[in-house]
Amino acid sequence: MLAPGELAGINVIPVAETTHGVALATELAKAFREGDLAAQSQPTRGAGYTVVGRAETGAVAGGTNLRMGFVWQVLDPRGRPGGIYRQKSMVNREQWRQGSPALLRDLARTAAAGLTPLISGPRAKPTARHRLVTIFDVDGAPGDGRVSLRRSLAFELRKLGFRVAESGIQGTDPIVLLGEVKVGPAKAGSQRVDITWSVLAGDGRVLGNITQTNQVKAGSLNRFWGVTAAFVARAAAPGIKGLIVRTTGAKSR
Repeated sequence: MLAPGELAGINVIPVAETTHGVALATELAKAFREGDLAAQSQPTRGAGYTVVGRAETGAVAGGTNLRMGFVWQVLDPRGRPGGIYRQKSMVNREQWRQGSPALLRDLARTAAAGLTPLISGPRAKPTARHRLVTIFDVDGAPGDGRVSLRRSLAFELRKLGFRVAESGIQGTDPIVLLGEVKVGPAKAGSQRVDITWSVLAGDGRVLGNITQTNQVKAGSLNRFWGVTAAFVARAAAPGIKGLIVRTTGAKSR
């Protein structure tokens, strides 16, 4: 979903049947991006999927609360229906009337959680036998790479069926994943970037390393990694999975 090309991104159309339709679409696009899915609320022809929503105002409940419903439909890149998610929420009537930013943000995050499986496909369901992988922020990464690389790799490993914790070592026998980025000096408009992923056992033993190297445009990673973080994680995840399985016998699916 983050890769450029025919299927890049999600268009979120302003929500119908509410005066907060534009604001809610904006928050939904933000919620998708928080989950590492490229999305925008100002539709462009280049996006692959489209999300169309409709608000349904229900009866007043308990005097100050209002029953709200939303029907969200996903359209695939060819405009064909890709699934429907029905969302029901109890909201404060006055906050809804005023379009409270916090309320719209909460509603959007709930919608994004329900819609993501319709867009990105089902993920392998973890079981109790699966080892927990803890990923820490990536050392040495410029810009937002410390966090964006961690989040992108967590997304890819979850797709492979691993349970992932993104902060704090959890569980009695965890696998810990550390990342380090080294950016070389600029030469002829480009820089060499080396990324090393170290897989550690819970007792601190290094089980192995995965190294990635590439040339990038000089300064291009100083602020936002964007799709680069997704490409790095997508390339690294299979090797990390293989390393974990070989050294621990853990199962990812």
